[in-house]
Amino acid sequence: MKIRTLLLFAVCPFLIAQETQFSIGLSSFNGNAKTTIVQFGKSEFYPYNFGEHYLDLSAWRGDWSFWTNLELSSPPRIGPSFAGLRKLRLSWERDNYNFILGDLYGQIGRGLGLNMWENQSMDWDSTLRGAWLKVKLRQQFKVDLITGKTKGGRHLGGGEGIAPRRRDFAEDETVTALSGRMEDFLPGTNVGVYLIFMNGRRSWFTSRDSNDLEIVKVTSIKPGFLLDYTGQNFDLYLEGTSRSASIPDVDSLYSKTHSMWHHYERQTSGRGFHFAGSFYPGNWGITVELKDYLYDMSSPDQRTHLPFRLGRSSLVTGPPIGFKEHSSTLLARTPHVMDMDDELGFQVEFNKQINENLFLLFNYSRSSRHTTFVKETDAQFNIAWKRSDHDRLFIPSTDYGFYPFHEGYVELTYRYDPLRMDFSAGLAQSSEVVIYSGHSAYKAGSSEWLSGRSKMFELFTRRNLFSIPTELTLGLPRNMFISFDIEHQWEAQELGSKTSFTPHGESRPDSVKAVEIDIVPFYYRYSSLTVGKASRFAFSFLFDHLSKTKTGDVFNADPEQDNALEDLMRRNQIELANKWFGVEATLYVTSSTFLSIFYGSIQGGLKCENGICVYVPGLEDASMLSFTTNF
Repeated sequence: MKIRTLLLFAVCPFLIAQETQFSIGLSSFNGNAKTTIVQFGKSEFYPYNFGEHYLDLSAWRGDWSFWTNLELSSPPRIGPSFAGLRKLRLSWERDNYNFILGDLYGQIGRGLGLNMWENQSMDWDSTLRGAWLKVKLRQQFKVDLITGKTKGGRHLGGGEGIAPRRRDFAEDETVTALSGRMEDFLPGTNVGVYLIFMNGRRSWFTSRDSNDLEIVKVTSIKPGFLLDYTGQNFDLYLEGTSRSASIPDVDSLYSKTHSMWHHYERQTSGRGFHFAGSFYPGNWGITVELKDYLYDMSSPDQRTHLPFRLGRSSLVTGPPIGFKEHSSTLLARTPHVMDMDDELGFQVEFNKQINENLFLLFNYSRSSRHTTFVKETDAQFNIAWKRSDHDRLFIPSTDYGFYPFHEGYVELTYRYDPLRMDFSAGLAQSSEVVIYSGHSAYKAGSSEWLSGRSKMFELFTRRNLFSIPTELTLGLPRNMFISFDIEHQWEAQELGSKTSFTPHGESRPDSVKAVEIDIVPFYYRYSSLTVGKASRFAFSFLFDHLSKTKTGDVFNADPEQDNALEDLMRRNQIELANKWFGVEATLYVTSSTFLSIFYGSIQGGLKCENGICVYVPGLEDASMLSFTTNF
């Protein structure tokens, strides 16, 4: 804070100079609501009020530019309360030099090296506070030197005892990076290398309020390379890294709550590769992405609780995710939550402009982990984790223990100008193993046949989704419009078991019992109706429904807890159980100033960006006011 204050005083003469130009932005979000305490079979509510206000100031004069962000949140919707100077950046650029001091945003490579970004609505911040020097030599060579520190917060997700506006812990890392890039090494070809050093202090604890808190020092060195080529109608990109990480002062830690020791290797190594290629000859194109990230192979005892996973990547590492992130409400709530330290797979996307009004998009992605673990009981009845590895580069496994995921998505977009009509319809199907456990016994039984074989018993939960998002917008007289957003989603939650027998000395089973699967169905529906005039105003009605909750809770079943909107609907004989309703009005005061008012209820769920997911709690009986302006 002292450094930022000194920097702010240093730029005061620059800010008050007559030649300086300014831009100011103000955002304000206020809400009064209540949210549920997560408990199985029981809905309880507690107040969930928030107020967050942000002031952005940008100024520029000659070779200099300045940006700062001030925050007053008490508290925000997600994250802790804060009042004061949140972000500050001073930049100088002339000819072949650019120097940035303060809060740093940007990438080295495509995120395998560094990925410095933030999303305030998720309380995610992987920016560095430090300095960045960019130098261009002989119009062909580029050199970047970055040094800084990050203290981004972490959330453990939704669950009992997890308060969404409280960071469960924060990363504390010092990062130094050196990057070099040579453009037109060959015609259309650029090459680059980088080297990144990280020193961090990580919090190790069983639960948030516990006595087994430890601060563990971790260090890593990560060299990398990148290569990109641009041709007449295609481009290629390849990036690779290796990482050497160490935990110099610890080999094991004891969990009082779990009553067990967690062992850690003092030195580990990992790697990451990403390839992307696009071909676009005319009115169609195809893109292929491959990913292979393996930095940490922790056992389930450690990877299921993030603070235990000391070998995870740095906060400022964010590689390409290699699958489609959706904008539709229901698909965005049920994303694939990737493991950036242990995941491989591919993505293929095809698009075609069928005619001037019709556009087709198709996307298919598949992924899995590199490692799987089962509890093994050996011949002496010792029990320990046994790890199995999947060694095929970029080609994911389909075995349950590797948490396989796949998704296919197709979308048609159509525009009809005489009616000012825009229509889009999608179809998505995905399948993913979300929970897995396996146990292997050296002797399957006492009979002659069983005693010569080991027995593997596996339990898994697989989520199968089928989704249909649609959106229709029609023009109305006086330059008004009406828009319908209707989404359907069916989920089959498969609870499965599998038993197999493998002869001793062999690696493949010779007998497999039929896989037994129990299916629990769920149905979700989301719709909204909006009437408005572009850049003037908009009025929306929102409806959200699910057939049943996975915790057994039933929402909106008690008339005594109805808000005014729900009371109106119940008096008109509308069933409200597990339904959420809301109305929203947006008024554009000017082209850069708008006011939004919301009343009703919102269902909670995951919110994801760039592979980072945070649980955003639902709001009941909410009144929210938003105001944004720029001048």
